[in-house]
Formats: sequence, structure tokens, C-alpha cells
Amino acid sequence: MPPRESKTLASLAAAVTVACLSLSAQTPQTGQTVFRGSTLVVPVDVRVLDKKGLPVTDLTAKDFRVFEDGRPQEIRQFSAVALTPGTPDPSVPLRQPGPPSLAPQNRRLFLIVLGRGRLQGPSKGIDAVQDFVRGRLLPQDLVAVMAWNRATDFTADHDKVASVIGRFRVRHEEIETDLRLLYSGLSGLYAGRQIPRPIQLKIDDVFAVPDTASREVLPSSATARAGADARDIAQRKSEIEARTAAYRQFNTTDLALADLMAGDMGQSFDDYVALNRQTLQDVGNVYAGIDYLRFIEGEKHLLLVTEQGFLMPSADYDRDVASLAADARVAIDTFQTGGVAVQMVGGMPVVPNGFALSALRSVSEASGGQASISEHGTTAIDRLVHSTGFGYVLGYSPANAELDGKFRKIKIEVVRKDLKVAYRHGYFARPVESFDPRRSIAMTRMVSAANYPSDINDLKLSIKVSDVRAGAVRSVTVDTFIPVERLVFARTADGSLAAISQAVLCMDTYGAGVGEVWRTLNVTVRPENYDDIRKNGLKLTVNVPVTITPTSVKVIIYDYGSDLLGTTRLRRF
Repeated sequence: MPPRESKTLASLAAAVTVACLSLSAQTPQTGQTVFRGSTLVVPVDVRVLDKKGLPVTDLTAKDFRVFEDGRPQEIRQFSAVALTPGTPDPSVPLRQPGPPSLAPQNRRLFLIVLGRGRLQGPSKGIDAVQDFVRGRLLPQDLVAVMAWNRATDFTADHDKVASVIGRFRVRHEEIETDLRLLYSGLSGLYAGRQIPRPIQLKIDDVFAVPDTASREVLPSSATARAGADARDIAQRKSEIEARTAAYRQFNTTDLALADLMAGDMGQSFDDYVALNRQTLQDVGNVYAGIDYLRFIEGEKHLLLVTEQGFLMPSADYDRDVASLAADARVAIDTFQTGGVAVQMVGGMPVVPNGFALSALRSVSEASGGQASISEHGTTAIDRLVHSTGFGYVLGYSPANAELDGKFRKIKIEVVRKDLKVAYRHGYFARPVESFDPRRSIAMTRMVSAANYPSDINDLKLSIKVSDVRAGAVRSVTVDTFIPVERLVFARTADGSLAAISQAVLCMDTYGAGVGEVWRTLNVTVRPENYDDIRKNGLKLTVNVPVTITPTSVKVIIYDYGSDLLGTTRLRRF
């Protein structure tokens, strides 16, 4: 029997950045206008709601005004998009080659990011999200769920994703307790980012729904600014202590208020460290989701379910997340489940998590999404359903056509009064980068994996390394063995074909590179070799020139057919 064959979806960790569209006019089968070619057209998805939160469906192009960096722009393309129930079509690829179009799509995509913390009460957040997946999506809508460092693939089989969410509901509080103990206080300052194996096994079990594919989520390269490291937190602790002393010096009769203000709204240092760890992982997952959704056509939503929001160091970090989401045409819908506790301190009403909640609102608004703060889950989901069922797509050619890489601010106004308008608030003016699965997905996943400290076992690799000296040139020969159970092959006249990218990185004792090879291979397996590769794995051999004998070798394999990646490292071979 030949290796299995199937269709696949793309990874949840691609880290590709692209900004505006390079488009020109043509008419597709849908009858909608699409712009392709040399004319620069910026697409804007717009949702307009009335006072009751219901979509306004009778607007025309004349009802809208578009501004870029304060300058009025001419609307060149306009369409109203009303989604209707349809039949899922598995033959339609999740991502289309070439530049994105402005043609409306009759489907929505929801990436549900279940954040750190306890998400069920008091808003019944997990119940609401599970009901949303089971009963409020259209049949053709695609949905995936991400939590901690695992994620499912996108699928129209909504019950499978709902089952993962149900398992999350039962088990997440125990896992969160374990993580909070691990990352609280001083231990949280120096604990690595790798989740210990006993906790990781519990996380993996949440995603162990039969016939449901999941994989490890690699950190996006954009998370560098998202969280604080040990040095940042230690500095923060010093600042809190200094501010506490200052407040007590000038307000010795109200030490509770002094502690509250000095500790950033009543937050102890242990709480600060734990919440910062939560923010680091939550924001990292949001970045990875934005990167992944960037090249997908249709209405794209990242639904972040969070207990208390983000503890961002400053508003600049909020703008970073919002700008990247807006640039990728990804609406971030935030659903805060932990409630808002108002404390009376010194006769003053204080919201301890006010800054974190403000970050949620600003990110949602700037990306064109909806923010639900301290609302019951049913209310939040109703707003999301109503706001995404109908919308408009506008396209305009910016008066400033220079591609200087700067962020251009977009403002949309509607002539009618008392309407709420949601839209992305800008984009980066960079040259268009068409989606190319081989280049964009594989390379960016592999770059992220190269910087990831632990092995990734979605493809479980084994390697052998031998040191070779041929004259004045030193090299190492690396044999990589890939189990074929999870690889996907295409049939050819000669047998079965696997498309694989491989990176071999050789490093010295200090982690500095001493030689590397990056390559993409089309590997054909002939029928007479099927039994051998099933038994021993698919063997890839490469010779890597090195400057000195390395002390460790890391191998990264990405399989295009299965959209899976594996890494392994051999030390002191």
C-alpha cells in the first residue's frame, strides 16, 4: 500500500508580513469587481451597526467617506456582502495563490484563541463559545481553536472543534492552577518558556479528540515586544517598591490607596509576574494567529477569550498588535469573561484591571472587531453573530502611492447619524507580496522553529551525524529519518512524490552557527521501496560544509503535503 494521500490546510504559525494590495480591474464569475495588476487599491472591510447592534444593510457607496492620513480618498470599488447558508466545499483551498482579491466570500473564518486564566465564570464564557461553534456558525464557515501551545486545523466540522472546547472547559482550571504555581513570584522570573512535560501531557489530552488534527503552535517572531523578561520584571519590582515608598511618605494615613496605586491598581508583585506570563503567551498566540490568517480570503476573525485582558507595558504595545491585525485584514473580537471588580479605596472607585481592559477595547476597535467587556457570554456572542452576518467591502486608490513602509491611518465615516462603524484603521504601505505556500509558509515556519529551543514532534525525526574531512574542507554528513505515517504523498507515474523542505543547522558550544544548509526537495518513492520506508522512515542525506567541527546539529523538516513540521537536535555526536 502506498503512503496516504489527502488535502491539507496551512499552519497556525506562519510569520509573514504584507501590507497593501497591488490590484487592477477585472470581472470574476461572481460578478463582483476585482482589482489586479499595477493599480494600487486598498481594501477595507466595513461593518455598520445600529443602536440595537443589528447590521445596517441598505447603504450605498455614496453613504461612505474614506480618509487616509486625513486626506479624502475616492472609492473605486464597493460591494455589499450578505452571508447565506451554503454547503462546505473541501475542494476550495484555504489559501489562494497570487494577490488577495476584493471579491466577497460567502464564508467566515473564526480562529478562537482561548487565553490563559479561568474563562468560564462569571460570564459563562466557555459555554457561550462552545454554543457558538455548535449552533451559530454557517455550515460553510471554517473554525479552529488555539489554547496554550496547541491548535487545531481549520475545519467545517464544527462538532469536532466544539468537542475540543468541551474538554478545555472540564480541564483548563486544573492546568491553569499548575501553570500559575509554576510562573508566580520569583520562580516565574527565571522559569523557561517550555511547559514541563507533566503539564504538557494534560494540555495534549485536551486536544486528543478522535480524527481531529492538532499541532504545536510556534511563537511568532513578532512577540519580541509582547512580554517582559526576567530583567524587565526585576526592574518593574524595583519601580513598584520605590513608588510604594513615595506614596507612603506623602500619604501615610491612607496606606491602602498608596499600595493600590504603587502596585498598579492593587496588583501584588506575584500577581504581576503571573499575569505577565499569561500576557506573553496570549499575545504570542494572537500574533501567530494574525500571521496565519493574513493570506486567507474572506471574512477573517480572531476571537480572543480572556479572563482579565492584557497586561501590556504601554499603549505602544497595544498599537503594535492592532496595527498588525489591521494590516492583515484580521478583525480581533475580544471577549473578557472575568468581570469587572470595582474597589472603593480612599473614597475613590478603582478598577484594578482597567488598563488591561482598555487594551482589549483599543485592539478590537483598531482592527475592526467587537469588544465585549464584563458581559454575559450569550450577549457577547449575539453581538459577534449580528456584526459578522452582513458587511461592505470598499476599495480605494490612495492619493499617496509611495510604498515607504509607513503605517497609513484609515478613517471611515458614514453620512447617517447614530451608527457604529467597525473597520480596520490602517495598513503598512509596502510592496505586495503574493502568497506562495513554498516560500511563505514553509520558510517562516522553519525560521520560527530554528529559534525555538525545544524539539517539535509533529513529525518525529531521528538523525545520524558523521564528521568528514576531505582535504582542506571540513564537513558533516547528516542522515535524517522521517516516519512516513504522517507524510502525504502525491501519486506520479514513477510512484509517490513528497515535497519537503529541510534545514540543517550546525552550531558550536556557544550556539553560534558554523555551517548550514536550507533546501527544498521533491522526493519520489518507487513502489518497490514502500515497505522499506514504512519500516525505516524516509531517509534524507545531506553534506554540510562547516568551519569547525560542530558540537550540536539541529534538523528541521517541513512536509508540504501534510503541513506538518518536525525538529530534532543532536548534541556531542
